[in-house]
Amino acid sequence: MEKEDIVFSRNTVEFVTVAAEFCAYLERTNEHQRKEFVETLLKLLPLLYIKAQMLPDEERINDEDMEDFVTEDSYEVLRMTIYDLLADKDAYLDVFVAEMKYSDTPVSKSISEDLADIYQDIKNFVCLFQLGINETMHDAIIECNEHFRQFWGQTLVNTLRALHDIRYSTNLDEEEEDNE
Repeated sequence: MEKEDIVFSRNTVEFVTVAAEFCAYLERTNEHQRKEFVETLLKLLPLLYIKAQMLPDEERINDEDMEDFVTEDSYEVLRMTIYDLLADKDAYLDVFVAEMKYSDTPVSKSISEDLADIYQDIKNFVCLFQLGINETMHDAIIECNEHFRQFWGQTLVNTLRALHDIRYSTNLDEEEEDNE
């Protein structure tokens, strides 16, 4: 498959669409109540995972590092906004981390940090793709697929489990009423 075919393939276009929506949704975190935020992410994250699995597994064209668009400040603002919304529901126990092998105690993770980590990779991808340069778009797809397999795919699944627990182990409807 030629690089233009990868860049404009149906699977790529669908992934870009879901990725852009995921980023836009997180960027509007402060506009949402906890229940709506959790329920929407329970729909968006599986879709993002499915679409990422369909990205092509090919070689990059260029060896240069890809440009980063997400700054430390914008990462931290997003993380804190999500943390503020989730509050006492942000932390969860994770068993799929390397440190767990050497620990007698569970490892605590943060949904807000996990979502910010996923966002950082996805947002960098979307911004690179929006440049409209075929070779850059091609390499952005390949790098995003590599990062999905190595990093944020597992993080997404773990976060999804934690969000599922928030949604179905607590009564978010009662929490919403208490906050009004």
